[in-house]
Formats: sequence, structure tokens, C-alpha cells
Amino acid sequence: MAGCQSNVKKNSSNESLTKESFFTISETVVSTSESKVVDTAETKAIDIAGEVYTSSGDAATISNVSTNKWHIQYATSDGESEASFATNWQETQEGFTSETAMEKADGYSNFIITLQYVSASDMTIKMSDGVISHEMTFTKQKSADNATYDVVLKGDLTPFEGTFSTDSFNQSIVDSDFTLGGYTSEDYYQNRTTIFPAVTKNGYWNGIISHGKFAIDSSDLPKMVNHYYEVHLPGTNTGANNATLTFYLVPPNINGPDGITSDDRRVFFVVHSGKSTLLKYQADDWWKAYQ
Repeated sequence: MAGCQSNVKKNSSNESLTKESFFTISETVVSTSESKVVDTAETKAIDIAGEVYTSSGDAATISNVSTNKWHIQYATSDGESEASFATNWQETQEGFTSETAMEKADGYSNFIITLQYVSASDMTIKMSDGVISHEMTFTKQKSADNATYDVVLKGDLTPFEGTFSTDSFNQSIVDSDFTLGGYTSEDYYQNRTTIFPAVTKNGYWNGIISHGKFAIDSSDLPKMVNHYYEVHLPGTNTGANNATLTFYLVPPNINGPDGITSDDRRVFFVVHSGKSTLLKYQADDWWKAYQ
């Protein structure tokens, strides 16, 4: 997130802002017993635009509308939400703070949004309307678990590796007495088959469908879209039929293209119409459920 970290220094005698500050000094700083109202010209440098995160890993996006006016998009249990607010900065011993009204896009305006800013990488944002279940807190710290998923942006799909299937396909294997595809039951028990579609470290295998192999193209690496990853995988063998597949890879606790937030990692296949369908990871020892 682009931002400007304050290098505000304080004189021990009067705690005034010095000319070494990264902020533009133009008007008088009004002092109070505990904080100072910071002049507008100074706060132009406090840029809070970018992504912030809840402790569970949900992301919100803050964008700048005009000086000290902001728009925020975030996910709730009811789906995507958005709101507008202004910042009214005051200087404290720890940095800067702002507490103002926030108005949601649906017109609801009982929320107060409180920001505590220390630096571009150290800020806390809290939304509250007095109802505990409505409270949300965001920081710049991405969930440690979800941070590991960012290797996808480098073309490493390891966090989403796994095979996929459906109940009906599993049943057809069971009905074949575990011989579908020329394999034996032991092959299935030991996961020695290639009939299941799978995300691999470098791409995707479409299994028994056509034995198509699709791989990451270094010139078209995955990108972040709506807090999850959009991945394009061109075919690399004859079974791929010169196709390029598109997937959405959604980390845990991130609102997916279906509008649902899940505790699980999820993979969506994007069809030609632009719609996406969720692929179901194959469980370990999946056959036990059919015995």
C-alpha cells in the first residue's frame, strides 16, 4: 500500500513539529492537553489507501476519493459491503488518530470509524455502531496462514495442490470395482492413478477427461483479483487441445466469486461464459465413504 511514514520529530521544550517532518508545514498546529489537531496541509501525506486485513485474513480495500476522504470495500457475513468516510487527524504520542462517522452505501450511518496511524505499515482501523457483532477491526498485518499463499503470484501453485472429484465420479469408480481406467483397487487405495483432475505445483492436469496438461506461463503470471488469485494456464500437450484454462484460487477466510467466505482453500474453474464453478477436493481415503 502506498503511504508516507511520518518522520515527525518533537522539540522537548514545546513539542512543535520541526521542518524535518515529511509533512508540509503551512499553518498553525492547534494544541490540546493530550493531542494536536493536525493542519490539513500536513495530513496530505498520510495515505491510508490500499489493503488492510482482519485477524481471520479477510481483506478490505481502501481507495482515496479526495484529500482526507476515502472509500472502503470489505466483506461481511452478508456479502460485500462498501462505505465512505473522512479522516480528521489528531497527533498523539504514538502517531496520529482519527475518529469520524462512516456512511455505508445503503445509507446506514450509525458506524464510527476509528483509525490509529503510526506508519504506512502500522495502522489499525476499527468500525463500530455499538453492536458487538457488527464490529470489525483491520490492520496492515496479513494473516500468517494466508500470507503463505502469495507464492501463487510467482507461479507456484503448491498451496492449492490436490486432486478433485465428484460424488458421481467416485461412485462410478466403486461400481467398476475399482478398475476404471485400467487400475486396480490397490492403485486407488495408494493414490497411484492419474484419472483425477489435479492442481500441481506448476499447473493443472485434467485427468481422465483428455489427459490434458496445462502449465504456468512466465509471461502471464497469476494476479490478485478481489483478494484471491486469477490463474491462466495454457495447454502444453495434445490432450489440452490448444486450450487455455482460467481458475480462481481462493485462500481460507476470503470471500470467493460465489459470495461465500469459507475456512477452507477453494479452487474455482472459470467457464467460457465467465461464470465459475467450485471444484471439490478429493478427501484422503475417499473410498471409505462408499463402503
